[in-house]
Amino acid sequence: GHFPRGRFDAMSAGRAEARLAGARLASARLAGASLAGALIAAALLAGGCSTRERLNPLDPKNDRTQGALTGFDATAADGIVEFRWPALSLEGLLGYRVQRWRPGEAPQALGSSDYPPPSIAGEDPDVRNDSTYVYRLVAHLARGDSVLSPPDTVTPGVRRILALEAGTPAFARLSPDARDVLFARSALEAYEDMELDLKREAVWLAIEGLDLVILKTLDGATLAPGLTVPGPVDVAVSNNRGIGWVASPAGQRVVAFGPDPTNPDLVNPNPQVTINAIGHPRVVEAGTLDPGVWIGNDEGSVYRVRPQDGARTDEWLLGAGGIRAIALDQAAGAAWIATRSGPASDLYYLAPGDSARTLVRRNLSNVVDLAVDPQTGDLWVSERGAPNVGAGRVSRLSRSGATLASASSLEPYGIDVDPLDGSCWVSDLRSARLLRLTRDCVVTRASSLLDAPYAVRIHVP
Repeated sequence: GHFPRGRFDAMSAGRAEARLAGARLASARLAGASLAGALIAAALLAGGCSTRERLNPLDPKNDRTQGALTGFDATAADGIVEFRWPALSLEGLLGYRVQRWRPGEAPQALGSSDYPPPSIAGEDPDVRNDSTYVYRLVAHLARGDSVLSPPDTVTPGVRRILALEAGTPAFARLSPDARDVLFARSALEAYEDMELDLKREAVWLAIEGLDLVILKTLDGATLAPGLTVPGPVDVAVSNNRGIGWVASPAGQRVVAFGPDPTNPDLVNPNPQVTINAIGHPRVVEAGTLDPGVWIGNDEGSVYRVRPQDGARTDEWLLGAGGIRAIALDQAAGAAWIATRSGPASDLYYLAPGDSARTLVRRNLSNVVDLAVDPQTGDLWVSERGAPNVGAGRVSRLSRSGATLASASSLEPYGIDVDPLDGSCWVSDLRSARLLRLTRDCVVTRASSLLDAPYAVRIHVP
């Protein structure tokens, strides 16, 4: 805090007088003491006033490191674990050794040789996917002792985990165990949507404010020139044919882009199919087993169209506040539809050739995403609830709409089903992490911190 000027001056003067009296008393005592005592006192005074900076990172009194090795990081990959650490320019450093162990076991030296002092990285290829390992770095010193880094836990695997961040807009990829961010490619503004393209091993990204759709590889490189679409808000991919479908409420149409005739790994910038007279489309979903393309608009209508020419085969009017999410139950040839009117959402189940509108659940809390487990047909529902409150939930429902499991006290947004085990990955705004939920909705994995994650996709090659 700040003192008033007059009070500050008075306190300073009183403290100065006290210091002067103390100095006189100390002088009198020293005059009557022996020379040896005076020297001891002087040495103590000199030591007490020392402010020597502890620059040695291995010094236990270093304010930053407390003597531990910092910066060691083990990162999971497919069938391998990579590790790195910052270079130490330290006299007496003989080299490094990496230790590895399984949870509950004792640390063991990894390999039979040490790394020389200039080393800053290494790898462990002797690992099994989906097994958990713990690593730490040991620095050997010439004085005969060693210093340890904090342990780091990893689980290698085949998953490619992709996420979108809104704080600093970015397209990010995480390690297979989600513990490390491999990269975060920044963007001019937050992406509106992303979808996996399994045929090209790529991802489609919609940027509404730039009237642009771009494709990136799973390593984050731009795959082709951008596709011009007015205000794109949602993307779907027919993975059996490599066709991307883009919903454009600003243009009041859905457009499809197919392979480039000269290079099937690229996309023809000229639309292959254009679907008009469908109001303001908000959501588009395209299947692999299901040949149809499903479209939901702001006016509350759902259309199912032929992918060859965009001709309508089915139409439902659900009303309410418009369509906000669609998930295809391809094994049953049907689709789940979430509408929203204010903070409330209703959940429907629609089947082609059946004009009935089966209302399954009413008054859900702000549904923002749906995902179907293709192995069981169960539906995962992301209810964000009121923004910035953390009172949302993720639930797993049966085809009849019965709640099989749920997790609350979240602010979930985008979700995706893990094709390996049917778990659900959730982008949770409350914790700023990706969460992995078992089918019983128990959190078993939390990613490193992200900057407002709002979408997630899991790819298993």
